[in-house]
Amino acid sequence: MPRRKKLNSCIAESELEEECLSEIEIWQEKMCEAMDLAEGKCSQTRTNAFISLTNLLQKRVMLDFLLGQHETLSHLVERSLKKGHTNQEQIEAVRLLSVLVISLCQVQEAEQSTTDDNFSNIQSSSLYTAALNGFCLLMCVLTPNTLYTMAQSLLEEFYDLLGHNTVELRIQAGQGVALLYQLVRQHDNEFSWQQEECLCQLLQELTTDSHKYRAKRDRKEQRAWFRDVVHTLQNDDDENHMKCIEKVTVGPEHDREKVLLDTWCLKTQYKALCNVLGEGLNTHLTYNVGVRDVFNLGPPPDPQDHTHSPALSRSQKKINKLKESTVSKARQRTRKKNRDNKATDKTYQD
Repeated sequence: MPRRKKLNSCIAESELEEECLSEIEIWQEKMCEAMDLAEGKCSQTRTNAFISLTNLLQKRVMLDFLLGQHETLSHLVERSLKKGHTNQEQIEAVRLLSVLVISLCQVQEAEQSTTDDNFSNIQSSSLYTAALNGFCLLMCVLTPNTLYTMAQSLLEEFYDLLGHNTVELRIQAGQGVALLYQLVRQHDNEFSWQQEECLCQLLQELTTDSHKYRAKRDRKEQRAWFRDVVHTLQNDDDENHMKCIEKVTVGPEHDREKVLLDTWCLKTQYKALCNVLGEGLNTHLTYNVGVRDVFNLGPPPDPQDHTHSPALSRSQKKINKLKESTVSKARQRTRKKNRDNKATDKTYQD
């Protein structure tokens, strides 16, 4: 019986060690399987494969693996964008491409090859919100002088979108207004739009919107966003806009970091990452070098494709605990045997 228990303990220990050492390989195998499915003939199969690939890329930052596979992934996305049979397939392909670009943002050559795809065939109402979000990200890298020359016409476009019936598009347009004002005022501190009075009136109405035909959650989110937008327009000096500061905490529990979002540029970039990465945002803010550079977080604490990642450490703890348990049991058996021998000797001497 003791030998059987010892054998079972060894088997359990071996299984845990195999799990610990192969977690990265399991992730890579799932990626390869999903890529194979993305080449299938069935549109639904390809759509499901894109969803799986997106989820996998959100959960881990595996730069070495992606450097060898990004061209294949880009080809799969490009083919679905040009020849996809359903809108859903194309939407999921775009989502995958977005996560892929973020995953490779620290490698300029790889990132460039993933962005030369054709999006013109996509027909979706969510495309307009995504396009506006993309333009806001573009404004973050343009100079204040360049934006100043475009500001009047851009604000006219944003003003029209503020009356759209989709809450996400209204909020994105409001964010664009605040971002544009904050950037342009770096060039001209007294900048104002030709129809600024009408704009401020509309923005103020959106901060108190109470129409019952809109969902309560949408009304609450809209009011919160537009209060910050109105505050940005009403205060020209840099000190007053500090009311809009937002602090978020990222990283593993044992090494938490604070990200300070004190400009509309940082808010725009952070919101875009939230939309693309979902639950994987914390992972990329912790391990993705390119993402960390955007928020001035410095180098990551430890690459996620390193063998000492947090998930692997938990498995290693299980192994150590099992080893300690096995040693403890062996020690107890030895002590019990010694006690039995002493009892036998005592009986013999009596």
